[in-house]
Amino acid sequence: MRLRGEQPRARTFRRKTDAELWAKKVESDLGHGFYVPTTADRRRTLGELVDKFLTEQLPIRQQRADERNVRRNLQWWKENAGFVTLDKLTPQTIAGFRSQLLARRVGVGENAKPVTQATVNRYLAALSAVCKWAWKELHWLPANPVLSVAKGRETTGIIRFLSDDERTKLLGACKASTDRNIYCAVALALATGARYSNLRMLTWDDVDFDRWLLRFKHTKNGEPRFVPVVGPVQQVLQAQADRDPTGQGWVFKGARDAVPADLEMAWRAVRKKAGLTDEKHCRFHDLRHTTASYLTMNGATLAEVAEALGHRTLVMAKRYSHQSGEHVRGTLERMANRFLSDLAPLEESPPTASQIRRATRSAAS
Repeated sequence: MRLRGEQPRARTFRRKTDAELWAKKVESDLGHGFYVPTTADRRRTLGELVDKFLTEQLPIRQQRADERNVRRNLQWWKENAGFVTLDKLTPQTIAGFRSQLLARRVGVGENAKPVTQATVNRYLAALSAVCKWAWKELHWLPANPVLSVAKGRETTGIIRFLSDDERTKLLGACKASTDRNIYCAVALALATGARYSNLRMLTWDDVDFDRWLLRFKHTKNGEPRFVPVVGPVQQVLQAQADRDPTGQGWVFKGARDAVPADLEMAWRAVRKKAGLTDEKHCRFHDLRHTTASYLTMNGATLAEVAEALGHRTLVMAKRYSHQSGEHVRGTLERMANRFLSDLAPLEESPPTASQIRRATRSAAS
């Protein structure tokens, strides 16, 4: 069937009557603006769409910091739902695969844990990016079906940050480590709130010793950041530079010049020595949480925390506002001193006759 301004559509029927009914319905649907899949739509699969996205679209995206996670998530969709044709990629179909995701368990043996709602939402977000591209640019889909799939509620939970005693033990373990990179890396993480990837990929060209600034070229939000280095950590960074006779390349050098040092093994060793395992488990990313929590407890506003950590909005910074009530004590005290200074405890009033009688009866009994 051919209509002006529309792609040709074809179906095969055994009876002429069925073919005529189909043609009339398609013509009516197209006239009312309804989506009618073409023959190509019924042949294209989600797996083909994912491959096309990974090849053509993902490499040119502005925000590429999470590219590895996106590739991993889309690989799951390709392996488990790649056979689904695009005309059958409906919210109901996607919701069925969402249930499969929720039923997954990660880990081995007793340590296996169910996948969290936040993880499932990341998988849905990856698929949504693919479907949005197919809808708006390729015109392979009539809409983005993922938008109609309910997302699970994500809980921030308790933000893990180091106490003073834990911080002291961790830094002590770093100083005693045979790895000469880990102490400087942990010190910079605590002093700047930088992510592991930003610190690991740091080069000496990114360090401005005149103004004591670090430049993070590849950040999560896609924009470069300049972070000041203040306090005692300046001496730690200077010592790291003094140990590097080249003064070039990676700040944290590894066995090969082509790639920086892998700090993960050294981090696990110092974490274990400091007793930050099991119930007190601490990830390297929790050092960033520690910086944010220390800032809020020291009186920093949400806007200041967001700017220090490189957040675009206050939503992420707000997670740290409840960690301790001490940082709002000064604000409440200033308010109370100005507006509530006339408050005073109630004066003791003399007992009434009924109170005296009840007291007398109680004493007699």
